[in-house]
Amino acid sequence: IMLDKIIDNEFSSSVDFPMEIFPAQIQALIKDAEKTVGYNPNYLSAGILSVCATALGNSVTLFNGSYSSQPILWLAIIGRQGIGKTHPLNFAKKPMEKKDKDSYTEFKGHLKAFESQDKKGRKPVLKKSLLTDFTPEKLAETLQHNDKGVLIFKDELIGWINSFDQYNKGGDQQKYLEFFNGGTLTVDRVSKDPIRVEKTNVNILGGLQPKKLKALASNGRNDDGFLSRILFVYPKNLKPSLFTGRAIAKKHVENYKRFILNLYDAPPSKIKTRENQIKIYQQWQHKKVKESFNDDIETSVQAKLETYLWRLTLIIEMMHQVSINKFEDTISDVSITKAITLIEYFRSNALKVFDKMISLNPLEDQPSNKIELFKSLPAEFKRKEVLDLFDQHNVKGGSVNRFLGNKSLFVRLDSLGNYKKKII
Repeated sequence: IMLDKIIDNEFSSSVDFPMEIFPAQIQALIKDAEKTVGYNPNYLSAGILSVCATALGNSVTLFNGSYSSQPILWLAIIGRQGIGKTHPLNFAKKPMEKKDKDSYTEFKGHLKAFESQDKKGRKPVLKKSLLTDFTPEKLAETLQHNDKGVLIFKDELIGWINSFDQYNKGGDQQKYLEFFNGGTLTVDRVSKDPIRVEKTNVNILGGLQPKKLKALASNGRNDDGFLSRILFVYPKNLKPSLFTGRAIAKKHVENYKRFILNLYDAPPSKIKTRENQIKIYQQWQHKKVKESFNDDIETSVQAKLETYLWRLTLIIEMMHQVSINKFEDTISDVSITKAITLIEYFRSNALKVFDKMISLNPLEDQPSNKIELFKSLPAEFKRKEVLDLFDQHNVKGGSVNRFLGNKSLFVRLDSLGNYKKKII
């Protein structure tokens, strides 16, 4: 791939998740999942990317000439409640759940043998990759016994984030900021042995509702960089997931399971960049820094995307190497250009999220059909005279009353069914 061609492409962003970053068999899975079970490809792609990063974990690094990067991603998918966020993520993490289930069975066998011994040796420990309900101490113990790393999965990320410091006052948010860079973890305990993990790898994946985004920026998270470390997936024009009576083809499911297990088994690698990839990065970075320089939010987003570009390049390169079962200690131009495409997708989503956070327009929390309905309504109207408009926009039954009862959008003028829009 010629550098001039990459520059001419203007590093354009994609409205949809660029599935071409994945090997062909994973692209086929995502497309089939959309046709059969209605999984939104943006959500499923994000889930698969997160699982791939976790499967690689501490076994691979990328040295770019100045510093090393690990495959650590913090991903949040955004959508209204009931829009179908959870199912794609649950599917994506199934290989990890199976791996943890097998690990638990093995652990129980070792524990039974340990307890039957007269002369006790070292007590067996359970190795896990996936954490959903845990304390900070349990996270530390899991990292201590898992040389790869872990994935923290939460259906609703804001609830988990708001629980920071529930078990010890102060420090949880700061500790996660340290996890983002894969730093050393030390925990000194009174009644148990201390914990020290030289190299942590903590991936985060979960969902968020649009109306919770403002809460995400509270408690200093916008100021300390916590917020800008999250990669957002916020698709436009979401469609309802309609039942088809079909299932994802077994060959795609099996290919995916095998692919994730192969990532787990990938040989340890310290991959290096070559001069041409440094040039590609510089051209992208210099262009984007100049574009974002005069805007604080865009500058903050750009700074973290620069970190993420190397991480995503590493993940994309390793996905390719695993898919062809050929391992090298360098990356290709293709991998970094695919990573740039993905980074620009994440940039557009991040800016959309920040715009949402600072917006005071309550209409933005509504689904698209209600937004269009609101726009079509006159400034003042009588309920019975606009019911045809409600019907045209598929707002029926109890939804009519709930929509008109939204005091952020409408003022009821009298008891005769006359209303006035609050925002025009």
